[in-house]
Amino acid sequence: MTDRRANPLRLRPAEEGDAELLLRWRNDPVARRWSRNTGELALADHLVWLRGVLASDDRVLLIADEIEENADTGPTPVGMVRFDLLDAAEWEVSIAIAPEHRGRRLARPLLAEGERELRRRRSPGTVLATVHRDNTASVALFRAAGYVPEADTDTDGFLRLRKAVLLGDG
Repeated sequence: MTDRRANPLRLRPAEEGDAELLLRWRNDPVARRWSRNTGELALADHLVWLRGVLASDDRVLLIADEIEENADTGPTPVGMVRFDLLDAAEWEVSIAIAPEHRGRRLARPLLAEGERELRRRRSPGTVLATVHRDNTASVALFRAAGYVPEADTDTDGFLRLRKAVLLGDG
């Protein structure tokens, strides 16, 4: 388990300069296996998507940097969390951990920090996580974070889990 006091995660807004990093994480075979869109993306297509995300008020895309004390190399990007507005009171969350940082128990603090940042920026209401039913690690992550599976939502191989994320929570 990572000691977050020694290696805290800090979220920052994504920028266009993160395009290749985000694309590498998105095109990782493990990430694609659990994605709704399992195809590999080209950089040009990814840039069009990223520019749209960055320009939208209805999306929040954050990079998690691990800041090591006394490190001369600067922050290390370890993951991302994104929130997409679905309607006036609901957001959908997406999360990814860099392949080389998986297994370090970073997803739960990343999700919690992302929810805090979303509350700071907007009044989210509820957050939806759409997770492949066989992705046991992600299902466990969201359940442990208080997301509740909806009944009868496993029609396309994906579970839908919801959580009320209100101002003042956690």
